[in-house]
Amino acid sequence: MTTGLAGQKSTEAGARWSGAAPEVLAEREEQLDRLGGRLNELQHGRSGMVTVLGEPGTGRSALLRAVVARAKEAALPAVLARCSPAEADLRYGVVSQIASGLAGAGYPAFSRRLWAEGRQALIPVLCGELAALARKQPLLIALDDAQWADAESKAWLAAMASRLRYVPVLLVQVAGQESTSVVRVPPLSERGVRQVIVSRYAGPVDEAFVTAATEATGGSPAALSAILDQFELPPIARYVPVLRELAGRVRGDRMAASLACLPADALALLRVMAVGECGLGFGLLTALAPPSAISPEQALSVLVRLGLVTGGEYPHPVSPLVADLALAGMSVGERQTLARRAVELGHRAVIPEDRLARLLLNAPPVGAGWVVNLPGVDAGWVVNLLRRVAGRRRLDGDYEGAAALLGRALREPVGGEQRQRLIIELAMSEVGHSPAASDRRFQQVLLNSGPEVPVSVLVQAADLLNARGDAPATLRAVAAACARHEGGGTDVGPLAAIGWLADNDCMADAGLPVRSFPNPSDRSADPVVAGIAAWRLAARGRSRSRSRELARAALQFKGEDQPFGPRIHAARALHMADDVAEAVIGLDEVLADARRCGAPVPAALALLQRSRCEMQRGNLGQAVCDFEAAKAELSLNSWHPRVLPSFVALEACLHLAGRSVEEAAQVLARRLPAGAEQGAAWAMLLFARASVHLELADQEAALREIDECGRVLLAKGWTNPALLPWRSVAAAANSACGNGEAARRLAMDAVERARTWGAPSTLGSAHLSAARVLSGAEATGELESAVRVLKDSVSRDSYARARRLLEEAGSTPPINATLTAQEERIAALAAAGRSNAAIASVLSVSLRTVELRLTGIYRKLAITGRHELASRLPPIPAARNVGG
Repeated sequence: MTTGLAGQKSTEAGARWSGAAPEVLAEREEQLDRLGGRLNELQHGRSGMVTVLGEPGTGRSALLRAVVARAKEAALPAVLARCSPAEADLRYGVVSQIASGLAGAGYPAFSRRLWAEGRQALIPVLCGELAALARKQPLLIALDDAQWADAESKAWLAAMASRLRYVPVLLVQVAGQESTSVVRVPPLSERGVRQVIVSRYAGPVDEAFVTAATEATGGSPAALSAILDQFELPPIARYVPVLRELAGRVRGDRMAASLACLPADALALLRVMAVGECGLGFGLLTALAPPSAISPEQALSVLVRLGLVTGGEYPHPVSPLVADLALAGMSVGERQTLARRAVELGHRAVIPEDRLARLLLNAPPVGAGWVVNLPGVDAGWVVNLLRRVAGRRRLDGDYEGAAALLGRALREPVGGEQRQRLIIELAMSEVGHSPAASDRRFQQVLLNSGPEVPVSVLVQAADLLNARGDAPATLRAVAAACARHEGGGTDVGPLAAIGWLADNDCMADAGLPVRSFPNPSDRSADPVVAGIAAWRLAARGRSRSRSRELARAALQFKGEDQPFGPRIHAARALHMADDVAEAVIGLDEVLADARRCGAPVPAALALLQRSRCEMQRGNLGQAVCDFEAAKAELSLNSWHPRVLPSFVALEACLHLAGRSVEEAAQVLARRLPAGAEQGAAWAMLLFARASVHLELADQEAALREIDECGRVLLAKGWTNPALLPWRSVAAAANSACGNGEAARRLAMDAVERARTWGAPSTLGSAHLSAARVLSGAEATGELESAVRVLKDSVSRDSYARARRLLEEAGSTPPINATLTAQEERIAALAAAGRSNAAIASVLSVSLRTVELRLTGIYRKLAITGRHELASRLPPIPAARNVGG
């Protein structure tokens, strides 16, 4: 077996592949029973015709062989004839096979004199001689691939079919003419595939291997047998890649065998379809095909029956493999000539743009000058058409199709700004299936663009490169671009601001300079610089008012041409400043722009940040939806390792917010790829780990994780507790470990930093956290401060916790006393687990009334939902009937 693991043999004791194993008809019991029943009827003199239908390779031929073997075991005359496209023109070829088969078995059906008689009268005489044999003993005729029978044999079979009521003959055919009795042969399920493998291998078989074998073969017994004939390794999960590699070769061999027996006219039509890339309908395809001896409809029928092409208005090869094999016999010049003719024909026929774009994929560059007879068609026209169609493909989620079109556009003689924008669009299309190639293209724009390319194009490339997460590559490429373009009146400030973002993420990375870019000016009117400056101020917990102004200014600039990263960072600054509603609106606009231009990376980042905003507002359901949408926007496999911790950390925090600590721990236990610990997102993961350790009462582990989190944040200069309140968590961990003085120092430091920043939710949460590590009057004072600050903040959960703790401390009267009698009844029913509809029925009020009353109850009790009601309600007297 020629693979990377060739030569490895099974070394398990007693485990081995069998040699020439007998044919196994897995999952064919029903089909065998039906055919066996017809055979029993034949023995009693009842004739008929059965058609076996199924995809090629599903074991139709094996069924014919099985029924013929059963007939011979019953001492019945039986013969199996096989048809093929190569013998479709051989007159009476099938009849000759039947005659030879019966004669070889000792049942001469046709006398030699018949072949010397006139052809016109031969069919009735042949029918008569076969009928005479059948009257002596019932006869079985099996015909494989009957659709390829020659015309004369088909006429004889039709004549015999009309005589079946008079003579005991059973005709069993694969495909061929229709009959009232049909036996359908489906692909094998995983159970059937396992049955075949187990019949060939003496040893354990992994379920993962069976699943992969089913997928690789499509449940085809023929393909499975061909693979197992060559497979030499144990059928275990470890060798699934070898299985898939071998399956690809087997598919190629089978397709090549099918193409080898094609009539020349059918092959010529297939090549036209392969070059046409689904762009031309059947009528136009036939205009491109050379003159043929058979009609185009007949050639198409041959291709469809062999499973090489689809039918319909726009027939095309069933897979790229078929197209490649069909074109392999043509020279490059022949293929390009055919593709050029297809484009010319499609343009004159005014076919839709997307279909014309498919034709251009295989055509040589239009700039080479071959379109002299097509007015208005030049390189610019082609590039614009391909870009438009590629843009629509990206909107439909067909990023690979868009990448193919943009790659073709780059073959045209375009340069300067237009070429760099094409490369950026190609990189955006490749990020989902080839992220490393995508990054290289963004770097290519930054490193190779001349002075004729506007800085705005470089900013777009740098923004998208940095968004996927490779900050070191962004830092190097932007530094080189700035060095090349600064001076001569060119403002590289926006590009340098993107460089600062990457630089800031790389702080403390080994092998990188300590500082490469100056801080972005907080006085700049440029939206890119303003958005990043807003984030810088917010991350450092300075000048909240100026940070908000800059963020709002940055978010005023909308549209697909506006860089995404600075706007997302501006929204983060607003979120940290408690302007959550504004942040969400800004993120909605970023998301719409990113999706409109087919940029999945910034779309996913916007959704990730929106999830954090909704979690702070207490909208946990929406936060989870946004998080799942972010993962759906771009597979986690397509992100740089430096970004992945942010996904894991947010998922864990969502579980914590939903009080699912065990689920959060399971999420955090996942292995991350090498390099994940090098980015700023690693601090988020450390913070989530510490929070979960605290919930699980593993204080020492929490302390280790949160100390490392603080080290990472301090190295980057991110000191604002609104970003990650690591000092408050460190205070709680130190307090639990008995380090009271350290806990007090950290807690009060967090309060002072939060007061400097000034966002109510940050300051109130810092007070609340401080109260938990303090005692006596100090703790009560912090709780009172927390309640006062959080009362009108966006953090309703934190406010409810502060109020509850303050009540438990005895500083305020129970809030329950403010509930009316009806509110108490509704609250008690809800706490008992009754649904809103059940409560409405018990109290004889409308469902809307119950919903409104519950909303008011939650507000009065400062809680977030019915799961907190039981702990907040006074005991219900036994005599009081609240349940109706």
